[in-house]
Amino acid sequence: MVVNKIRADISEEFSSIKNSLQTHLHPYFHITQTKQFLRKQVPNRIVYKSEVLLDTLLNYLMKDAREKIEIADIELQNAFFDMDFRKRIHEWTRQMQNKLVLEPEIVQYSTDPRWKQGLIAGGVTFIAGTAITAGLAPSIVGPIVSGMATIILAALAFKLAYDKASPNAREAIKEDIDRYLESSREQVFAWLEKVAAAFDHDFHAFCSANGLILTGEVNE
Repeated sequence: MVVNKIRADISEEFSSIKNSLQTHLHPYFHITQTKQFLRKQVPNRIVYKSEVLLDTLLNYLMKDAREKIEIADIELQNAFFDMDFRKRIHEWTRQMQNKLVLEPEIVQYSTDPRWKQGLIAGGVTFIAGTAITAGLAPSIVGPIVSGMATIILAALAFKLAYDKASPNAREAIKEDIDRYLESSREQVFAWLEKVAAAFDHDFHAFCSANGLILTGEVNE
């Protein structure tokens, strides 16, 4: 069946996208720069691949359609080619209501674990430092100096915890990308199913108008 063929093709193309991203997701990639780059780059690659898959689907559908009209006379077969179903479907997919629109349109990232760990470590240090400061002799200089030291220590604790959580942040990005690819894969498949249904509708209408009765769908 055409649907099974295109589903296999979609899986292959999305595996190709995932493999191509590994050059950006090496063990020590720059987190901020990579996140910004992949936010739009991944959807752009998916949209490009969807156009490739659309042409692949149309190849399958045209092949099946030609086989179904082999029993018809040459005039009907010529009329079929004159209709240029491939062009008609491409025009159909360019209509606003029929375009592929990924949801969301850009990669949505989960919470960065570096911030969580940094805030926890910095907050604990600040609270502990404040408690120590409160127990000092009631002079003016002492609490000020101790307070400044507490802020510095809290900042250092935040930075250490933030950096330490970087491997977790990288794993979170990879998981976010994987989830986006999986969601987009299903969206592309659903879109191509709609394309196949539109082709089937037009082809059956053409055959009916020309006195050729078909059984079943073209995409079966």
